[in-house]
Amino acid sequence: MNLESDSTPSKSIFDMDYASWKIRLTLVVAGFFFYLGVFVVCHQLSSCLNATYRSLVAKEKVFWNLAATRAVFGVQGTIAGLCALLVDPVVSANKAYSQQNWCWFNIATATGFFFFENAAVHVSNLAFWTCDMFLVVHHLFAFLGFLGLVINLKAGHYLAMTTLLLEMSTPFTCISWMLLKAGWADSLFWKVNQWLMIHMFHGRMFLTYHMWWVCFQHWDGLVTVLALPHFALFLVGLALLTLIMNPYWTHKKTQQLLNPVDWNFAHSGPKNSQSVKVNGQTLQRKRQ
Repeated sequence: MNLESDSTPSKSIFDMDYASWKIRLTLVVAGFFFYLGVFVVCHQLSSCLNATYRSLVAKEKVFWNLAATRAVFGVQGTIAGLCALLVDPVVSANKAYSQQNWCWFNIATATGFFFFENAAVHVSNLAFWTCDMFLVVHHLFAFLGFLGLVINLKAGHYLAMTTLLLEMSTPFTCISWMLLKAGWADSLFWKVNQWLMIHMFHGRMFLTYHMWWVCFQHWDGLVTVLALPHFALFLVGLALLTLIMNPYWTHKKTQQLLNPVDWNFAHSGPKNSQSVKVNGQTLQRKRQ
């Protein structure tokens, strides 16, 4: 295990003493407050500049801001994952043991994001009396998995970075939902984005197959560097993604392309109203 395994001697913003609990905890807290700041800034800007946002009910406004926050994190995760998969030869050299400083930075800040995400989802569920069980389970497993990596100084970083690459779909999901709420479901831009998003979800499925292959190829090394509960948590989470969550989300997004409705809030709306679909958009009409 080498916490200073960067192949170049030049200093960068990622060169910190990651063996220090203080450094790792500081980055986790910084990740939490950075993404909390993204959430707040999105609310402020949308309130001032976006008429669609101002017309939404409270729980849809929360979802709007969470979607934007997830999209920002999706960009971070996609860049980190692609660097590990295609660019950095050190991380991929030994997929069970290799570490890099820039990976430590992303793992710690991602842990902060997943803590924020869990807090936001649970507060939202309590406030609006809703529950998306897939989302709750997904982010709970993500937070516990990355928290285990922050604690463990021996674990390699390849699987953690490829896990972040699973966020490749979130920017497209954000754009899709916002344009749908704005009434742009018939636009070419929305349809192109929807096609790209569906391809990203297929990419997520192939990526999980690759992660299973890495686990089987490096099983002995992973068992050595990961505590058994942590490794079991990762395998259960990966199984849920491979067999249930990714296929379900891919199906729903493909269905949405053919029938562009907001299935996140399919039953929301004022009492004494009924849904009417016009040009692929759902409008509310008062009952007479």
